[in-house]
Amino acid sequence: MIMSDLSSMVRFSIRPQADGWRWETVDATGQRRAGGVARSKAHAAALVIRDICAAQRPIAEHHLISAKAA
Repeated sequence: MIMSDLSSMVRFSIRPQADGWRWETVDATGQRRAGGVARSKAHAAALVIRDICAAQRPIAEHHLISAKAA
């Protein structure tokens, strides 16, 4: 797949904090897409991957994927 534009680009961060792992995804314009706190780093990474996959889908299908931390 060749990306001709950056509209589906997603930046992310995962960092430790007192109650778990804070994760966040940000779109190409700098707007926050999703984020939260997960109990493990692996779970936080899975939620980031889920949101990155959602960014690759057509906009009409974005409602099918949610990225909420437990």
